[in-house]
Amino acid sequence: MLNSLLINFCILATFLYISGWLTQRYALSMDTPSLKVKIYAGILFGLIGQIMMLHSFPIDMNLTADLRHLVMMVAAIYFGWIPAIISGLLIGFGRMVIFGVSISSVIIGSGMLLIAVISGWISTTRLDRMTKMQIMNAGSMVIHLLVILTNMTDHDRAFIFFITQLVVSIIAAALLCLLTEHTHAANKLLLQINTPAAPGDMTNLSHLKQFEQRLSERFLEAQHFGERLGLIIVDIDHFKKINDTYGHEAGDAVLLQLGNVMKEHARSFDEVSRSGGDEFTVLVPEATPIEMTAIAERIREAVEKHTFLLHSGTKLHLTVSVGVAVHPDTMMARQAIELLDQAGQELYRAKNTGRNKVCIAPGLQPPNFGVPLQ
Repeated sequence: MLNSLLINFCILATFLYISGWLTQRYALSMDTPSLKVKIYAGILFGLIGQIMMLHSFPIDMNLTADLRHLVMMVAAIYFGWIPAIISGLLIGFGRMVIFGVSISSVIIGSGMLLIAVISGWISTTRLDRMTKMQIMNAGSMVIHLLVILTNMTDHDRAFIFFITQLVVSIIAAALLCLLTEHTHAANKLLLQINTPAAPGDMTNLSHLKQFEQRLSERFLEAQHFGERLGLIIVDIDHFKKINDTYGHEAGDAVLLQLGNVMKEHARSFDEVSRSGGDEFTVLVPEATPIEMTAIAERIREAVEKHTFLLHSGTKLHLTVSVGVAVHPDTMMARQAIELLDQAGQELYRAKNTGRNKVCIAPGLQPPNFGVPLQ
């Protein structure tokens, strides 16, 4: 039985790895997949589930043990409820084709469809993906247990098989989630690296139009998966004085160095952009309110401590004001522009209440940093 379950895991892991490569190769978006992509994904996941059934372990005359339920869970988490339902239908139908039509096949096929529906519903919640995966897995295994008890008279033997499958599925679900998250993050980072910055922008960061596009994409992703999306807006305090005193070349040097400082102190998968003039933004996906506050304060403090070196050899120290907003913690935004507006309002508040501070939209509970947060 363990060998069959291991083969099932290897089949699905290999499929997910190849899918990740194809996603990167053809620049497909897992963040906001189109209906066409969702349908194709549902069909592919359904076929993989049928392949996994061919390597299942027989535990009774009409029952087999495998990990096909993980297929629908992954489809639901990363593509939504549509591919989950499609894959569930194909797996349920495939069960009857492969093992023949019987009362047991109908019950098991119905159980697969029920798992797909439950997984699709859980995918719309605001939980993180690992938590979603394990909740889906727990629900799926409850359904498996009911199916096994319905079709087996030897309940002691049934529980032995169930416990084995439960332990393996918990481990497999966690490993598959880690694998897919790593592939997903790597593809997003590669896309970010390969996206050219604005022509002539000395900071080598995304420009305003690219930022607006990324904000829209990330916001749709957050809505789709029921996840958080944070936005940090950073503005240099008294930047005009630097240009007036040292010239625009000095201002450009400051902007370049500030961009580097921000990239260094944001997380590797956060997206730093220069939205114009002396204003920078950071898109922060899947961050808790405390993490958002910590990132913003870390950037503010790093800028304050950094020595900016001009071409003339002059050394400068400067500060920044920071505005932060998080969907849906500080507002249940319906559009990305609402999140941008709220972060902008907090930046304005930071500018008008002393500068060199982080202002956070109401709703967050900030930790106690050295500089009081407003």
